[in-house]
Amino acid sequence: MVSRSVLFAVLSLLCNGIDAFHNLFPIDIGLSEEDPFLTTEREEFDDCHLRYMRYGKDELDIPEPLRAYEEPRDYSHIATIGRRRNGGTIDWTCMGALIWDSVVITSAQCTDEGNGIPSVVRLGGTKYVQVINIKEVIRHPDFLPSNGQNDIALLQLDRKIIINETAVPTCLWLFDGVPFQKLDSIGRTAASRRQQTPEFVTEEMTTVNVKSEDCFAPMTRNQGLPESQLCMETLKQNADNCQDIPEGNPLQARLLHNFQTSPFLIGLVTSSFTSGSCNRRRGYTKIGSHRDWLMQVLLERNVSVTPEDFFPVVCANRFRGLRPRADELVLERNGDIPVNSIQVEFVRDRDLQYIVQFRWPSDAKNVPQINCAGTFVDQQTVLTLAECVIATTPEGVQPTDVVQVSRFRNTSYPIKSITVHPHYVKSSQKNNIAVVKLQSRQDVVPACVWTHRILPDSRVDLTGAGMSTLNNFQESIFVEDDLTNAFVQPAMDHYPWANCSTELGQLVGGNRSLDGLTKNEHLCFRSDQWIVPGVCEDVPGAPVLRYINRAGAFFKYVYALTVAGQTCGHGIPTIAVQLAPHAAWLRSVILDKSNSGGQKASESVIVINPDLKRSDECSNGDGTMGICVPYAMCLSTKERLRKGERVTLCTDGTVVCCPWGDIARNSGGDLIRTELDSCENRYHSLRRQRYSGFSQNESLYSNLPHVAEVGWPQNNGGIAFECFGYLITSSIIVTSARCLETYSYKPVVARIGSVQAADSSNYIIQTIRRVRVHDDYDSQTGANNIGLLILAAPIEINEYHFPGCLYRNNTHLPTRQFAISNDRDATFFLKVSPIYQSECQQRLTVPLVSGQMCLLKAQPEGVYNPRNKCLRTGDVMVWEHRTEEEDVMDVVYLVGLFSHGGCNVENVQIGTRISSYYDWIIANGK
Repeated sequence: MVSRSVLFAVLSLLCNGIDAFHNLFPIDIGLSEEDPFLTTEREEFDDCHLRYMRYGKDELDIPEPLRAYEEPRDYSHIATIGRRRNGGTIDWTCMGALIWDSVVITSAQCTDEGNGIPSVVRLGGTKYVQVINIKEVIRHPDFLPSNGQNDIALLQLDRKIIINETAVPTCLWLFDGVPFQKLDSIGRTAASRRQQTPEFVTEEMTTVNVKSEDCFAPMTRNQGLPESQLCMETLKQNADNCQDIPEGNPLQARLLHNFQTSPFLIGLVTSSFTSGSCNRRRGYTKIGSHRDWLMQVLLERNVSVTPEDFFPVVCANRFRGLRPRADELVLERNGDIPVNSIQVEFVRDRDLQYIVQFRWPSDAKNVPQINCAGTFVDQQTVLTLAECVIATTPEGVQPTDVVQVSRFRNTSYPIKSITVHPHYVKSSQKNNIAVVKLQSRQDVVPACVWTHRILPDSRVDLTGAGMSTLNNFQESIFVEDDLTNAFVQPAMDHYPWANCSTELGQLVGGNRSLDGLTKNEHLCFRSDQWIVPGVCEDVPGAPVLRYINRAGAFFKYVYALTVAGQTCGHGIPTIAVQLAPHAAWLRSVILDKSNSGGQKASESVIVINPDLKRSDECSNGDGTMGICVPYAMCLSTKERLRKGERVTLCTDGTVVCCPWGDIARNSGGDLIRTELDSCENRYHSLRRQRYSGFSQNESLYSNLPHVAEVGWPQNNGGIAFECFGYLITSSIIVTSARCLETYSYKPVVARIGSVQAADSSNYIIQTIRRVRVHDDYDSQTGANNIGLLILAAPIEINEYHFPGCLYRNNTHLPTRQFAISNDRDATFFLKVSPIYQSECQQRLTVPLVSGQMCLLKAQPEGVYNPRNKCLRTGDVMVWEHRTEEEDVMDVVYLVGLFSHGGCNVENVQIGTRISSYYDWIIANGK
């Protein structure tokens, strides 16, 4: 991450804003301060953040906090039912729930005529109270007060309520089965019976076996409860909350959707439980057991409702803009929530393209898993379950393509090979993993493989499939009826295996086998929060992942692949096969060095020269000159051996001939070399001074002290500054040879420290004494595209203009570089990242020549339209190294000079690698 120093302006210039991104808020696990470097070719399996640094998200859009509700929305469906007394007072005797705009449901006991027929209903909060008369009371005809059988009634109001955020109908759970172990009983405070403003409380209850004889009511002792009732037990009991169990006391579950919750009415307390009872167990009339009676009553009274209106997905969607937020989820997502279903689709199309499905031959039979998913883990490799791709026919038919499914079109990529784990056994979850390699590389942002058994955090993104309209965040009455399915990623908790193993029986479905599940290979995920059916369903092979901060950018790391589950971990566990136990096998299959372009170390040529000793000048026989130094001081020896290049030993194996630029520390006597090699320490105090000054007044230190502008005289007497250079000593500027060809005559002046300078006193103009272009510069290929400007006299060194350092490592390149350029007199900073040479060659039509480096412009994940900025010849490419005094002493290194490349974000950018010309610079800088 760019820290506070000479490139302070970088962050502000890169801030384009990030569109809504549907993922768990990224975490920092202590790797954010890494200084990542990329080798010439791939050597490590865990290099994802290095290879794909260009995709790393380095900004987070932190929105303003969501506004607080004027009134709580948790009880907007709860109705208080009253009886008018003499004198006009109302006795609010019982409770119910609004199920339609003119219908309230309650217990039949509430309608007992002995206390007077209910006449009025109250809804809403303190500000928006609605009191509406009851038109008709419809009690279930088979109600039995003695045991609470059919204790249910409907109240038809004499007019429709005004639906708003404080008065919204509840949803109904009309299924026979009730899978929820914990439910909420909605009660009221003792004072609410008389007061005009209701006060409700929520009491958590747990389900007891319906048929248990231990679940009895005071009036039905030892008889148990009928099948149409639920037995619930309160988790907490005290004198305060057992004094008033009102008639019509609702029992509900709040189900999650749209980062909000909707109440689903499960039951109503039975008449066998009287007010004042402190029995911890209560019986509730199940709403689902009376669905046919409910619909019959509503249809007979011409209420404009159909059975489909009570489907969970339809009800949840109807008033989702008025339901209470699940604030902890919204905050956890940091507000990056799509605001409508169209954006949910865009999230899938743009940001979830690393998740694919599989295409089988049209005539394939017995396809094992047609609804499977796979995950890109590099741009040519997909991970999935073995059961998803294993051949199931005698002919060995397997999938032919992976398919990116999007809202607008599906894209297929042909499969090159499928490697199933050699120890996978069909119909078992042991070693249920496979590697799918594609025929060609695809421009998709892959997920990285988490190779450690310990998860960095207990919260994850668990990928499933769900209805688009139920997976966006929206707070308005406007409703979209888009019920199409899309990949979705709800937040989920890691669940201890010991707890999970007792619940695995719930996961059995269809022909799926749970044989072979073990804590050593599998992970379990679960939340107590249930979801509305249809919000998310598990997809075999789908990734379980989390965004992690590495080297100042966020990358998605996949921990596991889903093997079994139903509701994406909500209420019922989801099981996933962990990747870490298979890291060695994955490495052997995915990391194919035969395609890396390098040779084996055994093919290297090692020459022993007995005439050389330490500190002697030497040559490796390939044109590179160096000095004999201890092996540990030479940064490039290991890489040269790996690539099969020639290595010269000076007398014995502990001293090697090392190119000048690769020496970690040397004490050469050349003045230029000494100045270059001491750059870090030489200008230490100036960097500290700039940091201190910037803290006091940013505008005074906005300039780039190392960057120079190269100027040519014009006919009108003016100077045209056409390209950039980089001050590397008090009298030497390095730039590209192509820059020096801008005019047919040589440049005469250089303006140093002027880029982004707030005042002319902050920069200096110096006359150029000599121009030196590399003798082997080739304008056609860009080979040796480098030149030097020797100033007439050393510049005055101060905090506004002083030399920058040269990056001298020949084997590794920093992955977080910035190209500094100019467009219409405005300076911009473009993040660029190196790529492996083999990948570079795949993208180029001509070979990469010696001394060049290959980079790509940043395409941060989540940015829909990255800028297509054109770089100019001579533009400098720098790396800012954070030293031990990290926020104060940032050293800026010149890594390369832009040579050539297209303007589009996907075009390869070719740069002249400065470390390759370190000796040339020293030899020609006099």
